[in-house]
Amino acid sequence: MKKILFAFAAMIILAACGNKKAVALAESDEKCNEVAFEVAKNYFFKNDQEIPSNPKITTAEEFGKLFGMATRMGKEGKPTEIDFTNQFVLAIVLPVTNFATEITPDKLKEKGDTLFYFYNAKVDGAQSYSTRPISLIILDKKYADKQIVMVNEQVKDYYAAIERYLAEQIAGYYAKGEYSVPVYQEVAVNDSDSTDIRIWGDFWVYNYKQKGDTLKCVSGGSHPGLMHICQMGEYFYVSDFEQIEDGSRFLPSAKRIFGEYFETFQIHHSDGDEHERLRHDVLRAFVHDHGLSATMYQDYGWPAKELK
Repeated sequence: MKKILFAFAAMIILAACGNKKAVALAESDEKCNEVAFEVAKNYFFKNDQEIPSNPKITTAEEFGKLFGMATRMGKEGKPTEIDFTNQFVLAIVLPVTNFATEITPDKLKEKGDTLFYFYNAKVDGAQSYSTRPISLIILDKKYADKQIVMVNEQVKDYYAAIERYLAEQIAGYYAKGEYSVPVYQEVAVNDSDSTDIRIWGDFWVYNYKQKGDTLKCVSGGSHPGLMHICQMGEYFYVSDFEQIEDGSRFLPSAKRIFGEYFETFQIHHSDGDEHERLRHDVLRAFVHDHGLSATMYQDYGWPAKELK
């Protein structure tokens, strides 16, 4: 279900995740080869473009449509040259944010038909301006047919994986704000298999802009369903997300996805007061953890509420 609360927005998807087969391969005894890459500098993502669902960019035409050159003065100010005849690009593009965010490529590992791209996306304190963090790396085109699995090295437990997924992938479906705050009500967890940790829940995302001492909600929505999370060494990432469908398919898809937990899901999903209490507590912690000055939050058309 994609229950849009306040506004529609352009679609944004960060990067393709791996599947169970890929993770099992990564954890096998098969030899792992390091793959060389070059960081592409001095490019920006064009604001009028939608981010593709695949991080892989293999043609100059596609790249030119999405990215522009940010040429600067000095020896290091020229954009890195990319020869798409012999090379291709892996792109990470995050939603616009007021938080200082640095994306650092770490390493690429080849196993079978899969490339595992390890990167670090570190988020620091709030800034007085908005940016869209991006990172581009250049690879030899002989790897262009490989499946790509993105592994964020900042995510070291499965709840952090859920929060990153909601903030970096789901939040972009809605009108952008300065801050994206994920809220989720857990229904059930099965973590007996590290290659397929399953978390059933009611997953929400809210986008806010701060005006004075108030965080004003500009968009957001509910996405109940089942998160599949893979563990790779000490890192975790969402490999699949089964969402409940809209309209007449809501109940049948909810019963299919939640199974024995369907009644528990219904209790949580229908309890607006419980969700509002959880949302308040999560938002209060978000404000504290990120050093924001907000003391109130407000939905469009409703009175502001105090972050007690």
